[in-house]
Amino acid sequence: MSRLVPLALLPLLVACGAKDDTGPLEGDATSGEALFTTNCASCHGAAGEGDFGPELVGITSSWSDEELSDIILNGGEDDMPGFNFSSQEVADVIAFLATL
Repeated sequence: MSRLVPLALLPLLVACGAKDDTGPLEGDATSGEALFTTNCASCHGAAGEGDFGPELVGITSSWSDEELSDIILNGGEDDMPGFNFSSQEVADVIAFLATL
């Protein structure tokens, strides 16, 4: 029985020693472009040139990643919906926006 206790605690011990991954994620612009095309281009235009939604060209020089993340997840002005993206997907979309 005493051998089961250490085995039962193993996942907890591994988790406690896990690397801290709370830092900023590196986005993948190619994945972000696919997400943008599917979810954003109908309002913002295929190249972010604006249509129903505002132009996004150059937005990463005016808005921080945190501000953009908040808008992507929670929505923005002009009836923009929020999206249920993972942290990695948000980083990918922002990486794509930086290419515009």
